[in-house]
Amino acid sequence: MILIFLRLIIFLLFTLVLLPFQLVIVYLIKKNTYIIPYFFHNLCRRIFGIKIKICGKISGNFPVLFISNHASYLDILILGSLFKTSFVAKKEIAKWPLFGILAKLQNTIFVDRRISSLKSQENQIIEHLNKKNNLVIFPEGTSSDGNKVLPFKSSLFNIFEENLDSKIFVQTITIVYKKINGIYLNRTDRKDITWHSNMDFVPNIFNVLKKFSIEVEVIFNEEFIPNKKCDRKKIALQCWKKINYNLINSLYRK
Repeated sequence: MILIFLRLIIFLLFTLVLLPFQLVIVYLIKKNTYIIPYFFHNLCRRIFGIKIKICGKISGNFPVLFISNHASYLDILILGSLFKTSFVAKKEIAKWPLFGILAKLQNTIFVDRRISSLKSQENQIIEHLNKKNNLVIFPEGTSSDGNKVLPFKSSLFNIFEENLDSKIFVQTITIVYKKINGIYLNRTDRKDITWHSNMDFVPNIFNVLKKFSIEVEVIFNEEFIPNKKCDRKKIALQCWKKINYNLINSLYRK
């Protein structure tokens, strides 16, 4: 319990110290808005004992639409600590205490599943990318148990059908939770450390915080520009296959 509360206190302390500076940057300076979030995520990763092994090369182009699998709220700080980016998240997160504020200050795009909102959401994504800002989307629409990649929802990939002349770089990412306290995870243990299936948040984060170390493998495929002849469903499936292949191979590789 001492480790849990120590980590929480350090996290809250640094959050409260950095929050005013990010508010000033976002609302007054309006430049370099990703410097503090990038530093903050790196700091949180170390506070929570998360170790990352990178496979592949992170794209150096701007902007890039990163497509990733999703197994935990930890995915945000893992990816946010590797490159400067915003995220697409479900609209409910905007109302979360503290985390909703942090998400807004990182230019998160909040989406819902209503068909009437799709066009507006597409425009937000395109506008964000046109400003040369990276963006991460989790097309599963929810988090898995880390042992599989759920089918991708293709609606957000409609930006490629609506903007055939744009050259948007896409890079797929696979996040694999490999070890806890230096010991390889089996399927059951991985289900315990990830956040899925309507798990309660507080018990799960306490379970995460009591681990001395969490080792994660993050796999980057080569970036590509989607073929203009492919519709959104084909592009979504293409991305899913790459991520699923990487996950399966990593799970069975020591």
